[in-house]
Amino acid sequence: MNFVPAGEFIGRSHRVRAIRIMRSPQLPDGEYAFIDSYCTDPGCDCRKTMIQVMHDGKLVSIINYGWESPEFYRDWIGESAKDSFMPEMSGASIDMTSPDLVNPDALLALFSSLLNEEWITRFKRHYGKVKSAVSKKSKKCRKR
Repeated sequence: MNFVPAGEFIGRSHRVRAIRIMRSPQLPDGEYAFIDSYCTDPGCDCRKTMIQVMHDGKLVSIINYGWESPEFYRDWIGESAKDSFMPEMSGASIDMTSPDLVNPDALLALFSSLLNEEWITRFKRHYGKVKSAVSKKSKKCRKR
């Protein structure tokens, strides 16, 4: 799966969520930006985002967030999920490829404290827009 920031598909209307942290005992002071990325495989329906977390312009972590239930992901992956290692896709987790340049538990706690229905709805809307753009692009390539 290749994940691309939503802004590359949505354009200037895309807004990155950012927060400034000061005097946290667990995270360095500065601005944290959460850049939502989505899968560009037209045949994939993973219903998740991978969020690149930037601290003062540097990638410090990657958070996975799947908004569907654990049952959805077990059904989506199928029988192979029972026989192999599979990270939990429902909810928030630190990605296995994350650089972890800041405390991952503290960052996950920060993300979870910011997560609300408005942000989840935005993830779903961005997912739909990216998937629609990818589908249109895929159809144009097949017609050639």
